[in-house]
Amino acid sequence: MSTLKQLEANRLNSQKSTGPRSVQGKAASSMNALKTGIHAQSLVIRGENPDDLAALTAEYYDHWQPTAPEERLWLDTLIRNDWLLRRLFVAEAQLWEYGFQKAWGLSQTAPLGHVSITREDSFRHLQRRINDTQRNCARALDQLQRLQKERREAPSPAPARPPIPLHRNPQPLPKESAPQKLASFRNPAPVPRGAARPHPISA
Repeated sequence: MSTLKQLEANRLNSQKSTGPRSVQGKAASSMNALKTGIHAQSLVIRGENPDDLAALTAEYYDHWQPTAPEERLWLDTLIRNDWLLRRLFVAEAQLWEYGFQKAWGLSQTAPLGHVSITREDSFRHLQRRINDTQRNCARALDQLQRLQKERREAPSPAPARPPIPLHRNPQPLPKESAPQKLASFRNPAPVPRGAARPHPISA
């Protein structure tokens, strides 16, 4: 069991740890809480900075705030293709530079035309990859927007009804009115022979 001195020492040490201070460090640290399938080890190649990918991923996640696995899938797809598209643009610039250096008798008046002819197949292949990547970005963006729109427009769940008890308390039956007493009629007194009988109404 930790003593009071140890607990106080741990508290003081924790205050000295302020976390990452640089922009790259903060961006990388923000990736810790993200449930994403993006891994810098598999996407970053020579000449690329893993911190740039971490910052890009954190920026996308901060903007979209995905809440479902499907949203994270398309968001990761969008990030990967964005990262690849940036790489292809760098490759295009380096392809021009490589062509300038390797061109024999480079034209001084039309160096771009010279290199574009000698590297025509390479530029065509690169442009095809750029087009495919841009289409993938657009598709991922459309799917992500659709999912988030459906989530925003989904009806909120109805509140749960209270459970119905198995045995309800019996309600008291209404009191019956007291039975009415039947009128009793006494037998009339015998009438002497020959006397007129009284009319029932007049009686």
